[in-house]
Amino acid sequence: MTLRCLGTGSKGNCYLLSSESETLILDCGIPIKDIKKGLNWDVSRIAGVIVTHAHKDHSLAIEDFRRMGIPVFAPYEDKTPMNFRGMAGLTVQAFDLTDLQGKWTHTNADGTECPCYGFLISHPDMGKLLYITDTELVKWRFKDINHILISCNYQSKYIDGDEAKKNHVLRGHMELNTVKEFVKANNSNAIKTVILCHMSRNNADPMECVAEIRKVAPQAYVDYARAGENYELKGDECPF
Repeated sequence: MTLRCLGTGSKGNCYLLSSESETLILDCGIPIKDIKKGLNWDVSRIAGVIVTHAHKDHSLAIEDFRRMGIPVFAPYEDKTPMNFRGMAGLTVQAFDLTDLQGKWTHTNADGTECPCYGFLISHPDMGKLLYITDTELVKWRFKDINHILISCNYQSKYIDGDEAKKNHVLRGHMELNTVKEFVKANNSNAIKTVILCHMSRNNADPMECVAEIRKVAPQAYVDYARAGENYELKGDECPF
């Protein structure tokens, strides 16, 4: 399967997870016309859309997809469904991105909590993919993960400015060392790919972040997300 980045960061997040015939959209925080363009205008291949939380840089086009009759999985809107089946052979399981006390770590502009979910996506062609964004930490641990798409928003050494700016950057976002510890805690020989997304242009050095993650997952292909880039997600290879 292929993961294509259409947008990442505060200006809008959207990724296309595609098999030969179908595509699952991971967040839709860019204009619908840009998503259609990324699909070469073939909307018939869209199997569904999964959305992590309500902020517009992740959910901008959600109503456009609903008007088109395309299945949308947004667990922050309805607490009852935690699973989604879209394209053939694909399953999606949501998990809450709260701290150990059950508090949402991502917040709205006024400081109130913003419910946000991560996704465990499984498909025979790629194995298991974790998609995690807009959280300060991940309390969950996972087994036999093959690919990780995770926000690495900033490096603490690059944070400066007044307290308001610091609070905006730090609140509800993941620092490099937290990402590094999460990858380390969930690392195994099964991990093939780690893609760092939602990186702040002014508060992180992409290549430094990639180098640090490679230290804890040397067997994996590690890169950072950028618009227009494709990443191949390989499944387990059979020697016969």
